[in-house]
Amino acid sequence: MPGLCGALGAAECDIDRLREGLRWSGRERVFDHAAGDVAVSVAVNDGFGDQPARTDDGELVWLWGDVYGVESPSGYTAFSGLERDRPARTVADLYGRYGLDVVERLNGTFAAVVSDPDAGCVHLVTDRMGSHPLYVAGERGVAVSSHVQSLAAATDAEFEETYLPEFFTTGRVSGCRTPFAGIDEVPPSSVLTVDVETGDTAVRRYWTPRYRPVDRSFSAFVDEFVETFRTVCADYLRDDRRYGVLLSGGSDSRLVLAAAADHDTTAYHLSDWMSDEAGTAERSALAADCPFVWLKRGPDHHRECLVENPSMMPFYGRFDQAHTAGFNDRLREEVDVVVSGLYADVLFKGATLPTAVADFGPLGTLTLPVERSVDSVEAYVDRAVQSLPPYLDVPMTMRETFEANVRETVRGIDHHGVVYPSMRELVSLREFYPMSNDPDLFYYGLTQSMPHWTPFLDNRMIDLALRLPVKYQLRRDIVNTAIERLAPDLAAIPHASTDVSLDRPYPLHFVGRYLTSMRRQRRDTAPDVPYYGHRPWVHGPELLRHDRFAIESLLANRDVVEALPFLDWDGVLETYRRHAEGENFYWELFMLVGFLEMPAVRALAGIEPTSTGVVPSRGVDIDLTSGDAR
Repeated sequence: MPGLCGALGAAECDIDRLREGLRWSGRERVFDHAAGDVAVSVAVNDGFGDQPARTDDGELVWLWGDVYGVESPSGYTAFSGLERDRPARTVADLYGRYGLDVVERLNGTFAAVVSDPDAGCVHLVTDRMGSHPLYVAGERGVAVSSHVQSLAAATDAEFEETYLPEFFTTGRVSGCRTPFAGIDEVPPSSVLTVDVETGDTAVRRYWTPRYRPVDRSFSAFVDEFVETFRTVCADYLRDDRRYGVLLSGGSDSRLVLAAAADHDTTAYHLSDWMSDEAGTAERSALAADCPFVWLKRGPDHHRECLVENPSMMPFYGRFDQAHTAGFNDRLREEVDVVVSGLYADVLFKGATLPTAVADFGPLGTLTLPVERSVDSVEAYVDRAVQSLPPYLDVPMTMRETFEANVRETVRGIDHHGVVYPSMRELVSLREFYPMSNDPDLFYYGLTQSMPHWTPFLDNRMIDLALRLPVKYQLRRDIVNTAIERLAPDLAAIPHASTDVSLDRPYPLHFVGRYLTSMRRQRRDTAPDVPYYGHRPWVHGPELLRHDRFAIESLLANRDVVEALPFLDWDGVLETYRRHAEGENFYWELFMLVGFLEMPAVRALAGIEPTSTGVVPSRGVDIDLTSGDAR
């Protein structure tokens, strides 16, 4: 799979075992380098230049990901197509001008390694958001990999049970921590420097996200948003590339479609049936005069995901969230770059902000577009913690772990090794800074599958988002308004979740979301499948109650469960039974099923690392009242 790995200094790690993690699909181009006590390998998608690239002074540069442009004293310069196709070479050329300071000038989504033989050190570099994670382990030397499973297996790591409650209940381990003792993630927007001789490390943070809302009109923000988005897209899109927009029935990907429609662009929609969402996506593609391709998932989609995805999973997100699984080969054949609208909702729509909830008793609850105050570390911890699932047997609760790892310091609030300047940044940014805090495998899955681009992660869009007041994030929709400016025909099409056209005011969308939800519950238009709905993804809790893939996978992996001291087999059956009877352990069960299929987990449990993902037998008789299955 695309990524980086290396053994630096006296690292107690076999580089060949690390390299195994870079070969997932078999399509990667892998470049190996070894000189003295520095061995580095990089795997890239097709079409990128050879690595490492050498500077005039002899430094070596490896890069995984993409770079779009650079800030200089005279302003921002977008890279040409050739410069983007050879990112390591481009960065090496700039290194000669700016030295290591080039990293704070770069605009892109990437991780890099720079070896300086004369200085006897190696620099590990992450981009602003940590979109391409790097993990490190070792005391005398340092082993590094973008693939934490390979690093854990190659270093014979042990599970750090302290962090498992958060992983199994939320789908992530916060900050720089991982589920493994002695393995940490390199912080976002940082340079970790390794002294090759001594193994000593030092971290320098070159950028800190600071939320600084500007008091000006919403219209002025829309003007800047439209101009910035136009510029970002004009800088990136090329006439010699075929683009595939992952199009939903919402507005974020529709804005991307509006920008890309004048190029060689095809719209793709993934779903299980031709739902309202799929119909809206098709209508949007037709309005943009773009070909529309429906990628229809089959009935065994989740079983197939259990075969394809666990080997590349980074211990954040669910196995089914690499949404292009099953279609990657087709997408690679039909387009050169896949384009997504990811992260517009968290950057510009306050999707992860805590909001007030009105309780109407038997009528239900109503989420209000008003931020709920979280003004202290204690209040934050109270909101973040969750109870443990019955199958998890560990010495610390999630609350105890958070109380020990979230604390105020002179630099700000330290959250599992990542420091936020204040409570404002912690509350606003924690769900996606670093991006491994986002319990969603979608973006990382794309990095492992094919060349892709997410325009909202451009530095210029992030800078704008950090100036947008909360009131505009929660009670306006800057993306809808931008589409109205850029593509009125697309704005006239209703949003699939509200049934209100994008050119209508936000209050109508707020009301429309609830009315549409109630209307869909009363009309019978979905296929006779209890977990199908009008969203792009199936209803997970009902899927677990009606499809046996999860319990069959759990039964097939009973030996893994019983080999790990923190898992309890009777608790596994209890969790599944209680969910089947109406409680909601959907997230905890999905996390467990994917976890048990990961090769690193199986290896550390002493179980042969072969996938059991698709269990052919659907006739297993299961007695959930005991530990037996017949």
